[in-house]
Amino acid sequence: MKIELSDVLDELVELKEASDAAHAELTRLQNELGESAQWTEEQHVTWRDAWEDAREPWWLLDTALEDYAETIGLDRDDLEAMMLKAAGHVPRLEVD
Repeated sequence: MKIELSDVLDELVELKEASDAAHAELTRLQNELGESAQWTEEQHVTWRDAWEDAREPWWLLDTALEDYAETIGLDRDDLEAMMLKAAGHVPRLEVD
């Protein structure tokens, strides 16, 4: 069964959106909790649990990029760039 690039990109975009949502939630929680040196034990547990929850979508995206790149014979970075473009991300300009 041949894998269609458009299907791969659709799946990767979904994983990217889940990863971005997890990152946004961690940022929101960080802002809500404030400086980590002032956290109670309960806040540390809350942060750790949120971090663990956020790791899964990051890992899934990274793994999917590696696996699909190998399967369809593309460089991982090229596939990631294609996914970012499909997701509507604007590439950053690298400044030397």
